[in-house]
Order: sequence, then C-alpha cells, then structure tokens
Amino acid sequence: MSALHSIAESSNALACSLVMGSLDLSASGAAASSRRRYSLVHQASFEKSHIMTLKRQNTQKKRQELESHLESNKQFQIARDLNDEGVDLIFSLEGDGQILFSVIVSSSAELADFLPSIISTLDANNVMMQHIETRPALKGRGLDVLIECAVEHKDSAVAAVAALKRAHASITGVRMYKTHQEPEVPWFPRHVSEIDKCSNCITKYEPTIDPRHPGFGDETYIARREELNKLAAGFKYGDQLFDVQYTEAEHDTWRQVVDKLETLHEKLACSTYRRNLAMLLEEGVLTRDRIPQLRSINAFLERKTGFILRPCSGLLSARDFLASLAFRVFQIFKFKTTQYLRHHAKPHHSPEPDLIHELLGHVPMFADPALAQMSQDIGLMSLGATDEQIERLATVYWFIVEFGLCREGGQLRAIGAGLLSAYGELQHACSDVPEHREFIPSETALQKYEDDDYQPLYYVADGIEEALAKLREYAGKFQRPFSLIYDPYTRSVTEVRSVNDLTPSMLRFKLELSAITTSIKILPQLEKKEDKENLLTL
Repeated sequence: MSALHSIAESSNALACSLVMGSLDLSASGAAASSRRRYSLVHQASFEKSHIMTLKRQNTQKKRQELESHLESNKQFQIARDLNDEGVDLIFSLEGDGQILFSVIVSSSAELADFLPSIISTLDANNVMMQHIETRPALKGRGLDVLIECAVEHKDSAVAAVAALKRAHASITGVRMYKTHQEPEVPWFPRHVSEIDKCSNCITKYEPTIDPRHPGFGDETYIARREELNKLAAGFKYGDQLFDVQYTEAEHDTWRQVVDKLETLHEKLACSTYRRNLAMLLEEGVLTRDRIPQLRSINAFLERKTGFILRPCSGLLSARDFLASLAFRVFQIFKFKTTQYLRHHAKPHHSPEPDLIHELLGHVPMFADPALAQMSQDIGLMSLGATDEQIERLATVYWFIVEFGLCREGGQLRAIGAGLLSAYGELQHACSDVPEHREFIPSETALQKYEDDDYQPLYYVADGIEEALAKLREYAGKFQRPFSLIYDPYTRSVTEVRSVNDLTPSMLRFKLELSAITTSIKILPQLEKKEDKENLLTL
C-alpha cells in the first residue's frame, strides 16, 4: 500500500494548502468583471465551491491510484464501484492498530444464502464483526447488510472488500463509511502571532486586470499601488509599522472624500460613529487635509478597544480574514489594511476596500466596545468552522459590520463601514427605495448578497448592543465540537472540550471578580446613593 500512502500524504498537503491560504484562487477574478465591488460574501462562496471541486478531483486521483493497485489481481472494478467516502476512508487509514468502519453490502441474493457467506468471507480476511443489521434494499430488489467492522491493519479493509466482490457474484454494491466519525476541524491560529500564517495573499484585484477599475491603464497609479503592496507584503507579527509618504495628489483625494461625507454623516451616520469621529478629529488622529499613518491609528484603537490594524498586499481568503478578527486584528473585506487609495478620477467610489474606506468607515466604529466585540465574536465563531459556516459568517459580517443600519429616534442610521465611506450608497441605504429587514443573524446568514449595484435589501438593528446580543444567541446554536475562550492578556484562544479546559479561564475570572468585589466594598465611602443604585442596576 505504499503507493496509496503517497496519495494520502498529497491529500493532507492539499488540505493544509487550503487552510493556510497558499492556493492561487485568482480565477475568482474572472467572473467578477460585472461586479460593482468585490465582497467578502462572494469570496467565501467562491472558496467553498473551489475547495469542493479540489476535493472531488483529489478523490478521483485516489480512486485511480486504488484501481492501479488492484489491477494486478483483476479487482480494479472495486475502486470504480466504491463510494467516494469509502475511497477517502481507505487513504485516511494510517499506521497499524484497530481500525473501525462500517460497510453496507447490497445483494440480489436471498438472505439465508447470502448472510452466512458474507460472515465467512469477512472472518477469513481477519475482519472482526461487531454488529450486523439487514433490511430490504432501498433501490430495487434484494437486501442491504450493514456491518460494523474492526480490522488490525489497513490492508485488511481493501482485502475484505476485494474478497467480497470476488466470492459473491450477487453483490450489487459495496459502500464504506467511517464509524463514530469525528468532524474534521480545519487548522486555525491559537495565538495572535500565528496570523502570519493567515496573511498569504490569495489573489489581487488590480487595475491591470479589470478595465472597469477606475485606475485601469493609469501607469503612474498602478506603479504606486505596486510600491505600497511591496511594503505590506513582508510584514510579520512583531514588526514595527512603517510610515508611508503619501503624495499631494493622494492627500487631495482624501480631502475631497472627507469634505463630501462630512455633511452627510451629520444626517445619516449613527451617533456612535459621529461621537468617535469627533474624538479622532479632536485628538488629531484624523485630520481633514492629511492622510494619517497606521501607527497613530493603532495607538488610538488600542486605547479604546484593543484592536490593531495590520497591512497586507492583497485579497485574503474569507477564513483568514475572519480568523484575524478573533484576535482583534483589523482586516477589512478579506484584505488586511490596504495602504493605497482609490483612483483620483473617482474619489467617491472604489470597487475594492482602500485606506479611505478603512479609516473613515471602520476606525470610528471599531473604537466602540460593542461593535469591536461583535466583530471579534464573529471571528471566534469562524475558528475551526466548516466551509459552509464560513460562508454564513461572512454574510452576517457583510450585512451588519459593512452594510448594517440601526434605528435612532425612529430614523435609519448607518453603522456599516461600507455605507459610512460611500457617499451614494449611504443616501440610498437610508432612503425608502431599498427593503429594510430586522437583523436576525440566523436569517441574515442565508441572504444572498447582490454586488452588481446598490443593495435592494439592508438589515436593521435597534442598536449595536442589541445586534451583539442577537449574535451571541446565534453563536450559542453554532454547531462545532468545541468552544473557544479568548485570553486578552496572552492574546491567545483556549479550546474547550471538557470542564478541565475551563480552569485557566475560571481562574482569570476569579481574580477579576475579586478585584471588582474589593472596589465595591469601598464604594460606600466614596459614592452617592444614586451611584450605588446605578451599579446595582448594571
């Protein structure tokens, strides 16, 4: 089975390449020429489809290898007839030791003639039978026999199937399945430093590719983007953020957008955004006429919510993007923070996230504790999630963090960064033109995202805190074989599969609760009666 072992190794390498983001998914750009913008939802959907295709191709390679292995004894037809999970099962059997699996044998023979013969054949091939059931065949005449088996060596699994097919002409099908199958959990980072493994650029959306890009054909603009991409490409955990010397033309583009959005923000941005933007301007972190450096933005955000910005040179997978949020590392729309600006010819629209979108759209909102926590919760839910779950989480993120609305004083107000940094769509979203629905994460996760024009539908929360509460309720129903707890001191996650795994977190909680209790004890000496009542209410 050495040849089979080599295929199993290649399968593992493929799985690693998928979760580590080293596969080239640039083909996703080919279908996007009609899109108004690139979206996280589209990327997640494409990745799920692409990975399924790769898995099917890999299973086919395994099947061909199995056929070749069995050809010497004229049993290659077994590999052709075996179900996909059976083929994958054979290649997943590594090393010696007892191997458990189930096999369903379909036959056109009578039970009295067929069952004793099966038992004899399996016993002769050193297969230990632990449980046997029979039933009428689901398709056609005959019967199905379910056998839960154990073998000492992986070769025995193949030999047993071959012996069955060779000895029983009445067999119409053999299907193998894993017994007590544990769900496969994709690799995910456990510490913030491992985000370096989630920072590989999957593909790039460049003005050299799409003629609809505002910068298409502008060689000066293209060269400038490439210059900034090179600076970002080598960034690793622990590196000092570099300063970018922006040109006067870039500062002028920034100025135009800030001036255009200022009046609109007063009317249509949520109060949290307006309050935090005023704070950023007052402290000089943001200015109306100069593009700020990421270093000063990080200093501000870390003081407020612990989020940081990290540069990256291109599009990441949706899985990598969401994973970084779990550690309060700020990446926007499958990008880590891009440091180039939209083309000066169209300062009020960008088909991709740029620095203006990130600084004017996201930064004021990520200074809010509830919005920051909601984003981190989505990130934590993504760690170890299935491809389908990643697609749903990306959709929830897109509809609330990027394009979400809330109600304040009976009026629609924007909380999503994609709206807050886009003059036209901000007005559209808050108008009577599109449909507005209540934000319910379980329903939002299934909604199709339209990315060829302004959205026909936006989701509305009563407030950011209410949206966070609904998201956590959704998280409580999220199917995953473990839960995760984030440690803000070590910037790591703890995987919880048993009560014992909770010990470090409970100890940390005990120490924090002790500090709170001590503070409460001295409050009667320092605080007024109404302050104590407020504390009890909280």
